[in-house]
Amino acid sequence: MSSSPEIVSSHEQQQEGVGVVPTSGLRQNALGPAGLALLCIAAIAPAASMLFNVPVIASQAGAASPLVFLLSAIGVLFLGVSVIYFASKLSSAGGFYTWIRHALGKGTAFQVGWLMMGAYALFEAALQATVGGSLDSNFATLGFHLPGGWVTYALLLTLVVGVIAYFGVKFSLWVMAPFAAAEVLGLLVLDGVITFKGGSGGQDLLHTLTPAGSTLHGVAPGGALGIGLGMILGILAFIGFETGAAYGEETRHPKRVIPIATYALLAFLSVLYIWTSYAATIGIGWQHAGDILGNVADAPQQYILLANRYVGSWLGAALVILVITSNAASAFAMHQVMTRYFYAMGREGILPRVFGQTHPRWRSPYLASCVQTGFTGIVILLLGLVLQQSHPDGSITFALGFPHDTWTQTSGIVSFQWLASVVTMCILLVYLMTNVASPLFARRHHEFRVFTHAVAPLVSTLLLLLPLASYVLPPLPVIGSWVTALGFAPTPFPTNILPLFVLLWVALGLGYAWYLSRKAPERYEQLGLIIQQESAEGGNHGIAEEEEVHTHREEEA
Repeated sequence: MSSSPEIVSSHEQQQEGVGVVPTSGLRQNALGPAGLALLCIAAIAPAASMLFNVPVIASQAGAASPLVFLLSAIGVLFLGVSVIYFASKLSSAGGFYTWIRHALGKGTAFQVGWLMMGAYALFEAALQATVGGSLDSNFATLGFHLPGGWVTYALLLTLVVGVIAYFGVKFSLWVMAPFAAAEVLGLLVLDGVITFKGGSGGQDLLHTLTPAGSTLHGVAPGGALGIGLGMILGILAFIGFETGAAYGEETRHPKRVIPIATYALLAFLSVLYIWTSYAATIGIGWQHAGDILGNVADAPQQYILLANRYVGSWLGAALVILVITSNAASAFAMHQVMTRYFYAMGREGILPRVFGQTHPRWRSPYLASCVQTGFTGIVILLLGLVLQQSHPDGSITFALGFPHDTWTQTSGIVSFQWLASVVTMCILLVYLMTNVASPLFARRHHEFRVFTHAVAPLVSTLLLLLPLASYVLPPLPVIGSWVTALGFAPTPFPTNILPLFVLLWVALGLGYAWYLSRKAPERYEQLGLIIQQESAEGGNHGIAEEEEVHTHREEEA
């Protein structure tokens, strides 16, 4: 069993005349640009995002779905400016909270790490729930059923993920990479064939990339508001691109590779999402973007029918499988990222230091991984106790217990929607704080640039507030009815209480931070100061504690 990496301050290194102390932590130089990009693609799950998000966006914005993704891509690319700026300066398994520590201080950094840790921990459970629900539904049509329904599938997959993660990031990459590559290839084949054949009525940039096609039968609210609402899901489809930051200590030349890989990935996803929504729109016909493509109840059948019609039944069958494997690969990726945040906070003493240990052979944060596997299993079991009862008027009542009489187990896919909403709110808060931190960090280090550190963060922040508002505002007592009247989706129970879980998690974080600052101030002070050092040639060669000279001076003043 390896011990936590030794931490040596830069001052002590100068005094003793030694270099950065080698670490027995995560395996250095394990990932290159391609591997890093595939891990991020797996986390994003583009196939699942497109097959389920495009129909919802089409129901709101009609044939202008490609325009929605174009505008969403602009917002995320502006966010990427801040992410890439930080990634080029600081590399650590702590990712975002390390960056925030050097810009906004330890208090905000703790909340960022707390939010990311909670978000990724829940996200794995959410993804396992939807994969379990999909497997249970598909196998049930074949007459096969496991006791426990989707919960059993989800628990088995959680165990598989835990076992694979035990052997390190490279082994996990070999497992995830084929699925990530396959889902992207499947979308590219479908997009290419539909575009080459001209869809059902030829190419159409007017109704797809302008608001001209946003008002159709079956579309609500349509127009500019519909495009704005569609951007909520458009932006959310990119969530996961930021996971590359957590692999800073395991990537070769991280300060160069992570920024390049991140922006290349964002550019590629922008093209893929715009193209995939465009191909679906012209494939069905822009006039039917609302009543056929936008029929949310049929998702993802629209894409399967398009694949059968334009390519062949083999691709339609493949898409059914790829939707499941897309979410499964995302669960793998989220597990890896979560354990690195857990490991980083354990290494720094914010969490019990035992979680900051790595396996002596595989160099994986195996103890953190085991805890994450156990937590995911507990969440899945609790979700399995959620029952629902449908009423003739279409309303649904929820309760806890075991299925009986007219009470049935709530689908894992529904559970995914609940957990994913909580996760999204947490990550959006982190994105917003990153935009705030970027100009402050740049000004402190005399690197401030108007576009990079002012224009880009401001534009990104304004666009990111839209999806956050869609979660937070509708449930509010007075404002909610007014916001819903504008076209934002109403939030029935239990959706209306989901923001409370985020507030509860933040409150718990504030309480724990207060406890640390009083009982273990030396550990709390160390938060986010452990970073990866690079040699003169650019390769990783150890962990060191970064001295926050500017911060300390300000605190002393």
